[in-house]
Amino acid sequence: MNFVLILVIHFFALLTPGPDFFMISTYALKTNFKKTFLVVLGVCAAIFLWIVLSLSGLKILFETFPLVKIVLTLLAVFYLSYLAFLLLKNLKQKENFENVNFTNKPFIRGFITNMSNSKALFYFSSIFSSLNFSSSFFNLSFLVFLLVAESFFYFLFVALFFSNPNVKNLYLKHCKKIDCICALIFICFVYLF
Repeated sequence: MNFVLILVIHFFALLTPGPDFFMISTYALKTNFKKTFLVVLGVCAAIFLWIVLSLSGLKILFETFPLVKIVLTLLAVFYLSYLAFLLLKNLKQKENFENVNFTNKPFIRGFITNMSNSKALFYFSSIFSSLNFSSSFFNLSFLVFLLVAESFFYFLFVALFFSNPNVKNLYLKHCKKIDCICALIFICFVYLF
């Protein structure tokens, strides 16, 4: 799998609303942009940590047990299919924002939100299971940079977008369409593996 495809998959994974998205959008709707920006930085720091841990552990694991790469690739197919299923299943439910008990430490809240998401570990290991680890250190470092930068700019956009309280109603009207499109895209990626 090439780096462009990984960046595209990551982009669509970011579009799928999850704990990070709801934490950032809720902060943006209920606090100020400065606190929301710190949440974004916390989430991106956790994403960086997940990527580095996934790359470090998987490289050794794949060199020792090549069959693990095949198994993780198959799990990635099932995981993307599962994400698509959940998105389509949730089309009947009404979206809402839960009240969040805010703290004075938004960076830590963003970091913990992402680190406590068990799907993040599986997601990043699924994505990196398809990498050719004979790539140079520079190429892998550049990929890590691009993935973290892509995450940062996406979540920064979410923070800016939801900083306007009038946007909440607009999102609620179109969230079902967004989920449906993301589900179809995940199904398409299953066939690319």
